[in-house]
Amino acid sequence: MGDDLISEELYTWVNELELSKPKKNFARDFSDGVIVAEILKKEYPRLVELHNYAPANSFSNKMKNWGWLNERVLRKIGLEQNEAFIKEVASSKRSAVEKLLLAIKKKLDDIQEEKRKKEFMVEESITDVPYEDFKLIQEDLSKKEEELQSLQAKVAHLEALISLKDQRLADLAAQIKRCTCHNV
Repeated sequence: MGDDLISEELYTWVNELELSKPKKNFARDFSDGVIVAEILKKEYPRLVELHNYAPANSFSNKMKNWGWLNERVLRKIGLEQNEAFIKEVASSKRSAVEKLLLAIKKKLDDIQEEKRKKEFMVEESITDVPYEDFKLIQEDLSKKEEELQSLQAKVAHLEALISLKDQRLADLAAQIKRCTCHNV
C-alpha cells in the first residue's frame, strides 16, 4: 500500500468515528491528545478518564495531556511513546500524528478481530441436536439427579450413624474409666 492510500484509509477511519469536536486541521486537532483520549475511551473505558484531558493551545498544556495519556493509557495498552515523538505530535507534525493514529487503529482493529474470533468460536461450538437425543439426555440427567439425591441422603444417614457410634464409644470409654478408678 502506498502512503497516500494508507493516509486516505486513516482519514476515512477518523471521519467514521463519532467525536465531540469536528476535525478542521487534522494534525492540529489531534495535537492536544483530547481526541485521542476520546477514541481510546471507547475501547478502554476504565483506563481513560476524559475529565483529565483539557483542550489546549499552548505547547506545555499539550505536553501535560500527552504525558498523562502516555503514562496512564498508552503504556498500559502497549503503545507507549517516547518524549521526542510526543513533542512531534504536540507540535502538530502531521506524519507523527498519522503514525500514532495508525498504531492506535491497528491496536483497535486487532482487538475487534480477536472479539470476532471468539464470537466465531462460540458460534462454531454450538451445534444443533435432534430433539429425540435431547429428550434422552434430559431423561438420563433426571435419573442421575434422582440417584445423586438418594446417595446424598444415604451419606447423611451414615454420617449421623457414625456420629451416634462416636458418642456411644465416648460414653463407654467414660464408663470404663470410672470403673477402673473405683477398682484401684
